[in-house]
Amino acid sequence: MKRKMKLQGLLLVATMMLASCHTQRTIFMAGDSTAEYATQEKKGYIRGWAQMLPQYLNDDVKMDIRARGGRSTKSFIADGIWDKLIADVKRGDYVFIQFGHNDASRNPQRHASYADYKANLIRMINEVRAKGATPVLLTSMVQRTFQKGLLVDDRLKGYPGIVRRLAKEMDVMLIDCHQKTRDFVVTIGDEASKPYYRYLGPGIDPFKPDGIADDTHMMEKGAKRVAAFVAEGMLELDNRLSGYVLEEKVLEELGDIYREYEEK
Repeated sequence: MKRKMKLQGLLLVATMMLASCHTQRTIFMAGDSTAEYATQEKKGYIRGWAQMLPQYLNDDVKMDIRARGGRSTKSFIADGIWDKLIADVKRGDYVFIQFGHNDASRNPQRHASYADYKANLIRMINEVRAKGATPVLLTSMVQRTFQKGLLVDDRLKGYPGIVRRLAKEMDVMLIDCHQKTRDFVVTIGDEASKPYYRYLGPGIDPFKPDGIADDTHMMEKGAKRVAAFVAEGMLELDNRLSGYVLEEKVLEELGDIYREYEEK
């Protein structure tokens, strides 16, 4: 009897030790409206891709979305959002950093020159690493501007290139969301890509009662697709981060995305 109780006690201790070793990691999301958590009540039909990402992840990781609409690297820091984010980061966590749309803006409160943009990203990377966490850079998703059936991919200017070069210079993991979404939009074309973005007729979205043709923000269909591209990028990194991805879910979403267009 005593031996049985002792064995049960040892098993309980072992179970508790294993539970303590299994720590759920957090992916913090720093970015703009294309990644923020959006609800029907507050944003209408806009959805951010980061709120769709958990459906492609296992339970060993969770999302903490701090992305905010209208923010650039400059205003994200100036508004104190970054300081609050970094204060909550713990050793072993990840911080996804995706800016560019508003850094390219002419609005002086948002605009960051190429030099300032790079300096802001460097600050974020260094502060994440100082917390014992892992920074991950993401280029911004493409803005679909077509002219005569061809994508004119110049609204983001040189910002995606800066992210790619900085990732190499500082040995930071990179998910090239811009390239992935650009390839997708170019492949399926002008008309077929509209349902992935916020293209709505009059009387559908109470926030845009006259309708809207928005080439930057996604609705649920598009946000889900971008999230799958990000999850695919996590798999391609082939490190601990890739272990959080439900590969079969990603393949289910992306497996045949081009086939129907290639067959036309």
